[in-house]
Amino acid sequence: MDPQAFIRLSIGSLGLRIPGAALNSLNSGIHSVSSPCSCEIRLRGFPVQTTSVPLVTSPEATPDSHSISSSFYLEESNLKALLAPGCFYSTHACLEIAVFTGRKGSHCGVSIKRHQIGSFKLEVGPEWGEGKPVILFNGWIGIGKNKQENGKPGVELHLRVKLDPDPRYVFQFEDVTRLSPQIFQLRGSVKQPIFSCKFIRDR
Repeated sequence: MDPQAFIRLSIGSLGLRIPGAALNSLNSGIHSVSSPCSCEIRLRGFPVQTTSVPLVTSPEATPDSHSISSSFYLEESNLKALLAPGCFYSTHACLEIAVFTGRKGSHCGVSIKRHQIGSFKLEVGPEWGEGKPVILFNGWIGIGKNKQENGKPGVELHLRVKLDPDPRYVFQFEDVTRLSPQIFQLRGSVKQPIFSCKFIRDR
């Protein structure tokens, strides 16, 4: 088995802040803002992930920095595909988080449509393939068509996007098969032994 580098892309610390003016404009339409809202997290080549986004009512409050709402596990081939310029794509690959009010489905036979508040996009860059822990984004950012009205921020999304090396473990045997297994941790091309033992079997 050849060592391979795996990377975990985690999206967490989600929160949505909607000032009064923006809240009134959203509620004045057909759709009303309900808590929690939801978001679709999209990354080229992976299934779309859906999760809830809680509303943050206090201006001073910050969502839990340790919470993780969604994760993608990328191996070397995934990273190459994301970083390579595609023939069928006019733009670079990016992580996209689209935020919606309402929920998919129906109620009493009437279909309920979601309304997209806005979206956040983060372009895939060379740092994705370096195999090092890195925080790609952490904090509040304005989303939506009217990101700022009358000098005041509009709808804001809080999130934390982080890349972490995700080591894999393999078994390796010495001369006598099944009598002396060793467990190695893979970090890129480096194999580090972390556990070994010897067994005495009757057969």
